[in-house]
Amino acid sequence: MQRLISVDKTGRSSLVRIKRMGCLTSRIIPVVTFTALFIAACGGGGGSTNVTVLSPVPPVTTPGLARTSCGDYQGVEAANTWRFLGIRYAAPPVGVLRWRAPTAPTCPTTVVAATDYAPICPQTVNGVVSGNEDCLAVNIWTPRAAFGGTRAPIMLFIHGGGNVQGSAREEVEGGRVLYDGRALAEISGNVVVTVQYRLGALGWLVHPALDSEAADARAGNYGLEDLIAALRWVEREIGAFGGNRDRVMVFGESAGAVNICALLASPAAAGLFDAAIMQSGGCIADTREEALSSGVTLARNAGCASASDVIACLRSRSVAEILAALPAVASVGGPIPPFGPSVDDSLLPMSPLAQIRAAAHNRVPTIVGANGDELGRSVPLTFTQRDFDAALLAAFPSSTVRTQIAALYSAAEFGSARRAYIALTSDIRFVCPARTIARTLAAAQTPLVFRYHFTEVPDATESQPFGAFHGLELLYLFGVLDVRGYRPTVAEFALATDMQRYWGNVAAGGQPGGGALSLWTPYQTARDNHLVLEAGAVREQDGVNTARCNFWDVSLRRTE
Repeated sequence: MQRLISVDKTGRSSLVRIKRMGCLTSRIIPVVTFTALFIAACGGGGGSTNVTVLSPVPPVTTPGLARTSCGDYQGVEAANTWRFLGIRYAAPPVGVLRWRAPTAPTCPTTVVAATDYAPICPQTVNGVVSGNEDCLAVNIWTPRAAFGGTRAPIMLFIHGGGNVQGSAREEVEGGRVLYDGRALAEISGNVVVTVQYRLGALGWLVHPALDSEAADARAGNYGLEDLIAALRWVEREIGAFGGNRDRVMVFGESAGAVNICALLASPAAAGLFDAAIMQSGGCIADTREEALSSGVTLARNAGCASASDVIACLRSRSVAEILAALPAVASVGGPIPPFGPSVDDSLLPMSPLAQIRAAAHNRVPTIVGANGDELGRSVPLTFTQRDFDAALLAAFPSSTVRTQIAALYSAAEFGSARRAYIALTSDIRFVCPARTIARTLAAAQTPLVFRYHFTEVPDATESQPFGAFHGLELLYLFGVLDVRGYRPTVAEFALATDMQRYWGNVAAGGQPGGGALSLWTPYQTARDNHLVLEAGAVREQDGVNTARCNFWDVSLRRTE
């Protein structure tokens, strides 16, 4: 497989202030093969997060030295930022802590040199098990001016990977860390935080035997609990790193965006963040029945189904044995992995979209968007009209529906069957769901909603056949354009800077526009207005693939 990535809160005593309070379908269109730049995909119940509340942190006094309520950390100066890597926000979830809510870590007694990333969370990549359960950590980049000065807003990033793969230390070809927050911190003037959380069966397992251990008698969603614990850590400790805990924005891509929608929907996350950005991800969650089915299957495959104590049996299994019991791989164009957020009557009382429709979600300014050619690297260059017809036949039994789809996505219209299929799969998996989410949020809350559509195609010749593919915007957002095979132009560097400022403005004040940036008007359902993100052509526009998304709104509702 060609890859540019190598592997890779409420009422809490004196500290807490109570603040203000979909992918469209389960039908999967098969893609013949998968070649991706990023292992990230559009994407189970849990108890209340058990993290010990510690004393308020003292003020920042020494640049580069962060004195938290649980240890002192020495950062490394990197250009105009201070960098802190691998800071644990929770104890390793090993032994009896596996499949339990995160608990407070052991506090170091000496100054820790925060120079190294934590291990990635356990996952399988190309058939090889990698990672370590001691992975629940954050990484922080603080603008130098924020130390001893005015504390800066927070931008907390959640990585993608289908909730089964990925990490905060993903690398692009050439070994550079993709989610390096230095450039974003410098340009935005904000503190950038990246976070790791439990993945796959270790992060989302639902099984009846686990319910007796859960505080609310609903097990699962451990990965979501990890993210909530990380946000509580940020509220408690980020002042030591020059951050303003009263201005926290969460943003994430693909499964990271799925998890942000879960945070928007979760009562347990109320007051923990002030803005959100969802990049190329849906508001999806498994039903309780779906999640239980996966958990029961895993226990059976691991040889624990008939054990007198199923969970003790599973906890005795190695990481490799757990991951092998129900293999799950992230694939942008393939089936959604069997692990991720699930409805549990507690952390997620309803599906995320249902929670939002009921206006029972955490209402904050939100940006939603997708890329123009999300599946661009998932459809082979050799894809033909015969492949297109076969894929439709496999996914849509109705000849009438197939005829309608063929008319909307004709090779003549798009230039080739391959381009037509990229458009079809991108619409159904990402682009049209972004419209649904934006509309749903705009109808359910007063805080503003914004939409973007990323259409930039890198100038490198080898990138042209893939278009604005899934995850591409991350290179611009994190300012990592010096990737082998890319030849960024002045206009592309300018787009990167604009995106960093738009995202940073949301963290600072809840609205993306201002200053020299192009106007970005709040979302209006009647217009479906959005900001087109394209080098040299950033502009507002109305409607994204309107007729096609109207079709999917009706057709997919009929089939669900």
